[in-house]
Amino acid sequence: MILFRIGLILSIHRCDNNRVGKKTDVQISKSDVSLTIKEGTLTKTNVTLIVNNNSDKKIQYGDFFEIEIKKHGEWHKIDSYITQWFNLYAVILDAGESREIVQEYDKLKRGKYRIIKDMEYIYENGKHESFNVAIEFTIK
Repeated sequence: MILFRIGLILSIHRCDNNRVGKKTDVQISKSDVSLTIKEGTLTKTNVTLIVNNNSDKKIQYGDFFEIEIKKHGEWHKIDSYITQWFNLYAVILDAGESREIVQEYDKLKRGKYRIIKDMEYIYENGKHESFNVAIEFTIK
């Protein structure tokens, strides 16, 4: 695993208060890269995810994630945001590697959610291919 820091500080927005927004059209890839939840870590404010790179390529991803709520069988963005500051960086995982990451979010109410992370395959010729992976979970 390689951690590559770009050294920028940006403002992102995270969900707050679980207000249901627009229906989303984020495409989740069926790939050999997956997210799982580390047993016993899911709370209303954070979760430890395990990124599993079961592919034969390097992948990279950053700190940013999206969280959505399922209403009436469809995924929706969550409105109402707060600002969080973070260092922009890329984590590179070699083929076959796994890594734990803690994702913190504002307190979630009861419901079915998913966390979406943008990833990229890194090819030997320097090209990149973006894809999304997601993990669904329920807050009771």
